[in-house]
Amino acid sequence: MRMLFVSFVLAALISCNSSGEKDKDPLVTDTTKTDKTGQQVAPIEPVKAAASDVPATIKITGNIHEVWKWNDKMGDNLLITSYVAPYEDKNKNEYGEEGFTGELYATHYAGTNGKFQQIWYISDAEKSCPFDVTCQFIRDAISITDLDKDEVAEITVQYKLACRSDVSPAIMKLAMYEAGTKYGLKGLMWLAASPEDKFAVTENNANLEKLPGYKGTEEEYMKTFGRYESEKEFSQAPPEFIMHARGRWMRFVKESFD
Repeated sequence: MRMLFVSFVLAALISCNSSGEKDKDPLVTDTTKTDKTGQQVAPIEPVKAAASDVPATIKITGNIHEVWKWNDKMGDNLLITSYVAPYEDKNKNEYGEEGFTGELYATHYAGTNGKFQQIWYISDAEKSCPFDVTCQFIRDAISITDLDKDEVAEITVQYKLACRSDVSPAIMKLAMYEAGTKYGLKGLMWLAASPEDKFAVTENNANLEKLPGYKGTEEEYMKTFGRYESEKEFSQAPPEFIMHARGRWMRFVKESFD
Protein backbone atom coordinates (compact mmCIF):
# COMPACT_ATOMS: atom_id res chain seq x y z
CA MET A 1 0.00 0.00 0.00
CA ARG A 2 2.87 2.37 0.88
CA MET A 3 4.52 1.73 -2.49
CA LEU A 4 1.24 2.51 -4.26
CA PHE A 5 0.97 5.82 -2.39
CA VAL A 6 4.56 6.84 -3.31
CA SER A 7 3.92 5.98 -6.95
CA PHE A 8 0.77 8.10 -6.94
CA VAL A 9 2.64 11.13 -5.49
CA LEU A 10 5.43 10.83 -8.06
CA ALA A 11 2.93 10.64 -10.91
CA ALA A 12 1.12 13.73 -9.61
CA LEU A 13 4.40 15.71 -9.38
CA ILE A 14 5.37 14.80 -12.94
CA SER A 15 1.92 15.81 -14.16
CA CYS A 16 2.16 19.19 -12.39
CA ASN A 17 5.60 19.91 -13.86
CA SER A 18 4.41 19.04 -17.34
CA SER A 19 1.33 21.26 -16.96
CA GLY A 20 3.50 24.12 -15.70
CA GLU A 21 5.63 24.02 -18.83
CA LYS A 22 2.59 24.22 -21.08
CA ASP A 23 1.22 27.22 -19.18
CA LYS A 24 4.23 29.47 -19.75
CA ASP A 25 3.46 32.92 -21.07
CA PRO A 26 2.95 32.44 -24.86
CA LEU A 27 4.26 35.96 -25.48
CA VAL A 28 7.72 35.02 -24.20
CA THR A 29 9.67 33.49 -27.09
CA ASP A 30 13.23 32.27 -27.55
CA THR A 31 15.18 34.98 -29.40
CA THR A 32 18.06 32.66 -30.33
CA LYS A 33 18.23 32.25 -34.12
CA THR A 34 19.99 29.80 -36.39
CA ASP A 35 20.77 30.18 -40.07
CA LYS A 36 20.14 27.58 -42.77
CA THR A 37 23.31 25.71 -41.82
CA GLY A 38 22.21 25.44 -38.19
CA GLN A 39 24.70 28.03 -36.94
CA GLN A 40 23.56 30.58 -34.37
CA VAL A 41 23.28 34.17 -35.64
CA ALA A 42 23.01 37.39 -33.70
CA PRO A 43 19.48 38.83 -33.64
CA ILE A 44 18.82 42.10 -35.46
CA GLU A 45 17.84 44.66 -32.85
CA PRO A 46 16.31 47.84 -34.34
CA VAL A 47 16.33 50.93 -32.14
CA LYS A 48 14.17 54.00 -32.61
CA ALA A 49 16.52 56.95 -33.02
CA ALA A 50 16.31 60.74 -33.08
CA ALA A 51 16.80 63.30 -35.82
CA SER A 52 20.17 64.11 -34.25
CA ASP A 53 21.34 60.57 -35.12
CA VAL A 54 21.09 61.33 -38.85
CA PRO A 55 24.52 62.29 -40.29
CA ALA A 56 24.78 65.81 -41.70
CA THR A 57 25.73 64.31 -45.08
CA ILE A 58 22.21 62.85 -45.46
CA LYS A 59 19.74 65.36 -46.82
CA ILE A 60 16.11 64.99 -45.78
CA THR A 61 13.06 66.26 -47.64
CA GLY A 62 10.36 67.69 -45.39
CA ASN A 63 9.87 66.92 -41.71
CA ILE A 64 11.24 63.79 -40.09
CA HIS A 65 8.58 61.27 -39.16
CA GLU A 66 10.71 58.46 -37.72
CA VAL A 67 14.34 57.32 -37.67
CA TRP A 68 15.40 53.71 -36.99
CA LYS A 69 18.88 52.22 -36.76
CA TRP A 70 20.25 48.68 -36.53
CA ASN A 71 23.19 46.53 -37.53
CA ASP A 72 23.19 43.52 -39.86
CA LYS A 73 25.29 41.97 -42.65
CA MET A 74 24.92 45.17 -44.65
CA GLY A 75 26.63 47.13 -41.87
CA ASP A 76 25.14 50.05 -39.98
CA ASN A 77 21.63 50.82 -41.18
CA LEU A 78 19.32 53.82 -41.05
CA LEU A 79 15.66 54.03 -42.03
CA ILE A 80 14.39 57.60 -42.33
CA THR A 81 10.77 58.49 -43.03
CA SER A 82 9.66 62.07 -43.61
CA TYR A 83 6.72 64.07 -44.92
CA VAL A 84 5.70 67.41 -46.37
CA ALA A 85 2.40 68.68 -44.95
CA PRO A 86 -0.28 69.51 -47.56
CA TYR A 87 0.45 72.80 -49.34
CA GLU A 88 -1.27 74.78 -52.07
CA ASP A 89 0.59 73.76 -55.19
CA LYS A 90 -1.05 75.99 -57.86
CA ASN A 91 -1.10 73.02 -60.22
CA LYS A 92 -4.17 71.41 -61.74
CA ASN A 93 -5.23 67.81 -61.48
CA GLU A 94 -6.62 65.67 -64.32
CA TYR A 95 -9.98 67.41 -63.98
CA GLY A 96 -8.51 70.91 -64.20
CA GLU A 97 -8.95 71.58 -60.48
CA GLU A 98 -6.39 73.34 -58.29
CA GLY A 99 -5.75 72.02 -54.82
CA PHE A 100 -3.27 70.89 -52.21
CA THR A 101 -0.45 68.36 -52.36
CA GLY A 102 0.95 66.20 -49.55
CA GLU A 103 4.20 64.25 -49.87
CA LEU A 104 5.97 61.45 -48.02
CA TYR A 105 9.37 59.80 -48.27
CA ALA A 106 11.16 56.74 -46.89
CA THR A 107 14.82 55.92 -47.42
CA HIS A 108 17.08 53.08 -46.30
CA TYR A 109 20.80 53.75 -45.94
CA ALA A 110 23.57 51.27 -45.09
CA GLY A 111 27.31 51.65 -44.60
CA THR A 112 30.30 51.46 -42.30
CA ASN A 113 32.45 53.95 -40.42
CA GLY A 114 29.84 56.66 -40.80
CA LYS A 115 29.76 56.44 -44.61
CA PHE A 116 26.30 55.59 -45.91
CA GLN A 117 24.87 54.78 -49.31
CA GLN A 118 21.21 54.75 -50.31
CA ILE A 119 19.76 51.24 -50.70
CA TRP A 120 16.19 52.14 -51.65
CA TYR A 121 13.89 55.13 -51.73
CA ILE A 122 10.13 55.72 -51.62
CA SER A 123 8.59 58.96 -52.85
CA ASP A 124 4.81 59.20 -52.95
CA ALA A 125 2.21 61.96 -52.86
CA GLU A 126 -1.43 62.96 -53.07
CA LYS A 127 -1.37 65.76 -55.65
CA SER A 128 -3.56 68.76 -56.50
CA CYS A 129 -6.43 67.67 -54.28
CA PRO A 130 -9.32 70.17 -54.06
CA PHE A 131 -10.78 68.36 -51.03
CA ASP A 132 -9.30 66.90 -47.83
CA VAL A 133 -5.77 65.52 -48.33
CA THR A 134 -4.54 62.37 -46.59
CA CYS A 135 -0.88 61.55 -47.11
CA GLN A 136 0.74 59.99 -44.06
CA PHE A 137 2.57 57.04 -42.61
CA ILE A 138 0.38 54.83 -40.45
CA ARG A 139 1.18 55.08 -36.78
CA ASP A 140 3.31 52.22 -35.36
CA ALA A 141 3.29 50.40 -38.72
CA ILE A 142 7.05 50.29 -39.35
CA SER A 143 8.60 46.88 -38.70
CA ILE A 144 12.21 45.69 -39.03
CA THR A 145 12.61 41.92 -38.98
CA ASP A 146 14.82 39.01 -40.04
CA LEU A 147 12.16 36.48 -40.93
CA ASP A 148 14.36 34.30 -43.15
CA LYS A 149 17.26 34.46 -40.65
CA ASP A 150 19.87 35.48 -43.21
CA GLU A 151 21.20 38.38 -41.08
CA VAL A 152 19.81 40.95 -43.54
CA ALA A 153 16.83 42.91 -42.25
CA GLU A 154 13.47 43.15 -43.92
CA ILE A 155 11.91 46.60 -43.60
CA THR A 156 8.15 47.08 -43.81
CA VAL A 157 6.45 50.47 -44.03
CA GLN A 158 2.76 51.27 -44.46
CA TYR A 159 1.08 54.52 -45.40
CA LYS A 160 -2.23 55.88 -46.66
CA LEU A 161 -3.27 58.28 -49.41
CA ALA A 162 -6.62 59.92 -50.13
CA CYS A 163 -8.31 62.94 -51.68
CA ARG A 164 -11.89 62.93 -50.45
CA SER A 165 -14.90 64.94 -49.45
CA ASP A 166 -17.01 61.99 -48.31
CA VAL A 167 -16.83 58.93 -46.08
CA SER A 168 -14.69 56.68 -48.24
CA PRO A 169 -11.57 54.69 -47.27
CA ALA A 170 -8.02 55.74 -48.08
CA ILE A 171 -5.64 53.74 -50.24
CA MET A 172 -3.16 51.78 -48.12
CA LYS A 173 0.23 50.71 -49.42
CA LEU A 174 2.50 48.19 -47.73
CA ALA A 175 6.10 48.16 -48.96
CA MET A 176 8.47 45.45 -47.73
CA TYR A 177 12.15 45.53 -48.70
CA GLU A 178 15.10 43.23 -48.22
CA ALA A 179 18.48 44.48 -49.50
CA GLY A 180 16.78 46.67 -52.08
CA THR A 181 14.30 44.08 -53.37
CA LYS A 182 10.71 45.27 -52.97
CA TYR A 183 7.55 43.30 -52.23
CA GLY A 184 4.25 45.11 -51.82
CA LEU A 185 0.52 45.11 -51.21
CA LYS A 186 -1.89 47.84 -52.30
CA GLY A 187 -5.60 48.26 -51.67
CA LEU A 188 -8.23 50.11 -49.69
CA MET A 189 -8.49 50.51 -45.97
CA TRP A 190 -11.75 49.64 -44.23
CA LEU A 191 -14.00 52.43 -43.03
CA ALA A 192 -17.54 51.91 -41.80
CA ALA A 193 -20.02 53.88 -43.87
CA SER A 194 -22.69 53.37 -41.21
CA PRO A 195 -22.92 52.00 -37.65
CA GLU A 196 -24.41 48.79 -39.07
CA ASP A 197 -21.31 47.97 -41.15
CA LYS A 198 -19.43 44.97 -39.77
CA PHE A 199 -15.79 44.23 -40.46
CA ALA A 200 -15.62 40.81 -42.15
CA VAL A 201 -12.17 40.84 -43.78
CA THR A 202 -9.70 38.13 -42.71
CA GLU A 203 -6.30 36.99 -43.90
CA ASN A 204 -8.13 34.27 -45.84
CA ASN A 205 -10.28 36.65 -47.90
CA ALA A 206 -8.24 39.88 -48.03
CA ASN A 207 -6.76 39.10 -51.46
CA LEU A 208 -9.21 40.38 -54.11
CA GLU A 209 -7.50 38.33 -56.77
CA LYS A 210 -8.65 35.15 -55.04
CA LEU A 211 -11.94 36.38 -53.55
CA PRO A 212 -14.60 33.85 -54.67
CA GLY A 213 -16.98 35.35 -57.22
CA TYR A 214 -15.34 38.76 -57.34
CA LYS A 215 -15.42 40.29 -60.84
CA GLY A 216 -14.36 43.87 -60.12
CA THR A 217 -17.59 45.53 -61.21
CA GLU A 218 -18.80 48.87 -59.88
CA GLU A 219 -21.54 47.10 -57.94
CA GLU A 220 -18.86 45.23 -56.00
CA TYR A 221 -17.03 48.35 -54.84
CA MET A 222 -17.85 47.72 -51.18
CA LYS A 223 -16.05 44.37 -51.40
CA THR A 224 -12.78 46.22 -51.98
CA PHE A 225 -12.93 47.85 -48.53
CA GLY A 226 -10.16 46.37 -46.39
CA ARG A 227 -8.71 44.26 -49.20
CA TYR A 228 -5.61 44.40 -51.40
CA GLU A 229 -5.36 43.82 -55.14
CA SER A 230 -2.86 40.97 -55.37
CA GLU A 231 0.02 39.08 -53.77
CA LYS A 232 1.94 38.74 -57.05
CA GLU A 233 4.97 40.71 -55.87
CA PHE A 234 5.56 38.05 -53.19
CA SER A 235 5.59 35.13 -55.63
CA GLN A 236 9.38 34.76 -55.49
CA ALA A 237 9.78 35.74 -51.83
CA PRO A 238 10.34 33.40 -48.88
CA PRO A 239 6.94 32.26 -47.55
CA GLU A 240 7.57 34.02 -44.25
CA PHE A 241 7.41 37.38 -46.05
CA ILE A 242 3.82 37.13 -47.28
CA MET A 243 2.72 35.71 -43.94
CA HIS A 244 4.21 38.76 -42.23
CA ALA A 245 2.71 41.14 -44.79
CA ARG A 246 -0.77 39.66 -44.38
CA GLY A 247 -0.56 40.07 -40.63
CA ARG A 248 0.59 43.69 -40.91
CA TRP A 249 -2.15 44.43 -43.41
CA MET A 250 -4.84 43.09 -41.10
CA ARG A 251 -3.42 44.89 -38.08
CA PHE A 252 -3.66 48.35 -39.66
CA VAL A 253 -6.38 48.04 -42.31
CA LYS A 254 -9.16 49.58 -40.19
CA GLU A 255 -8.83 53.31 -40.83
CA SER A 256 -8.71 55.57 -37.81
CA PHE A 257 -8.69 59.34 -37.60
CA ASP A 258 -7.04 59.52 -34.16
